[in-house]
Amino acid sequence: MRFGDVLRNSLVRSFLKVGAMRLLSIPVGLAASIILARALGPEAFGRYAFVMALVPLLALPVAAGLPQLLTRGAARYSQSGRWGLYHGGVRTAHFWVIAVSGVLVVSYFVGGHLVGLWPTVGKWGLLGLAIFMIPLTGLNAVRNGAIKGLGHPALAELPSQLIQPVLVLAALGGVYLSGTLTERTAILSQLAAASVTLIFATYLFLKVSPKRLVQAEYQFGHWFYALLPFTLIGFVSTFNNQVGIVLLGVIGSDESVAAMRVAERGAQFVLLSLSMVNLVISPSIVRAHGSGDKERLQRLSRNSARLSLMVALPIGVLLIGFGKPAISWAFGEDYVSISYVPLAILVCAQIINIFFGSVGQLLSMSGYEKDTLKGQVIAIIVNISLCYILIPQYGAVGASIAVSVGIVTWNMLLAVLVWKRLNIRPTAL
Repeated sequence: MRFGDVLRNSLVRSFLKVGAMRLLSIPVGLAASIILARALGPEAFGRYAFVMALVPLLALPVAAGLPQLLTRGAARYSQSGRWGLYHGGVRTAHFWVIAVSGVLVVSYFVGGHLVGLWPTVGKWGLLGLAIFMIPLTGLNAVRNGAIKGLGHPALAELPSQLIQPVLVLAALGGVYLSGTLTERTAILSQLAAASVTLIFATYLFLKVSPKRLVQAEYQFGHWFYALLPFTLIGFVSTFNNQVGIVLLGVIGSDESVAAMRVAERGAQFVLLSLSMVNLVISPSIVRAHGSGDKERLQRLSRNSARLSLMVALPIGVLLIGFGKPAISWAFGEDYVSISYVPLAILVCAQIINIFFGSVGQLLSMSGYEKDTLKGQVIAIIVNISLCYILIPQYGAVGASIAVSVGIVTWNMLLAVLVWKRLNIRPTAL
């Protein structure tokens, strides 16, 4: 395929739009992390990072499976013109978020402050503020999934990929200049930014939603049955992403949490291209599989993996070669000795991840989300087991090894399942 033909492909055009937002968000997010790391120091930054890693885990019952389910549902219903089912699904998702997040918030305060089932002092006490991120996360997830499924992947990602990082940076910058930046005020800044982002995302959601006056149709049993595997996939995926930070916070030191967070920030630069691809190809996978066009599905898989790898490989080489001066310049000399080796390990794992391509998306968007779940469950067992073995002795280095082995295991298992279920080769080859 000629490069000019590739550029005319709608997938790549969407990729470039989302990529532009991601590229703009990188310096914004990096600036926010630099402010926090330098102002708080390794230990306080580690406590903040630990709490913010717990929030996605606590939000799993609310938002873990909603974006993927709504993306698949909206794409199918818009393709077939079944707008009643679309409206019913969106309303059911809103009810789910409000009801479950309310139960979680109330349970946290009752169980912690009244019954004493879990600690509420020290770094654990910060959860009393961060817990309010849960309903905001869930409502933003509903908007993201619906907008993306309606064929606007770039617009769907605008609030979370650009608007919210800019707002977080502005809030943190203001608090820093006022001399009141602490772990608590940093979390309050996150809450303020998430609230304003929700308002903006709601505006976009209402703008692109169909205005057809049709009666909502509800399929509660089917909806919840479909949500369960997506939620479990989201749970396992999120836990795989956060397990290193969380277990370091539980059985390691606050300093090692900070080291792992800095390493993950660097490795995210490598993962940028694949995450952009995953954001835009979901509706295309649904349509290609729905029409039985395996040749198109194979092209979609191969071209997206190659495009991701072409972008990621040079970034990975630069991070490994110049990681130490980059960490020193950005986060400070205190982070170089504790973060560089975990960074190099995670970069190598993410390159392998990108080589395999969008294996999870291929299965989930084709109706084989249970297979995705199987692979991820095995990977998380490997991840957790290695974390418990390696963290006590090796700290952040041990956590990065455990996370990396989990990433490679997950990709290998899902690649086999993609070949088995879809009869296509998912790698960049």
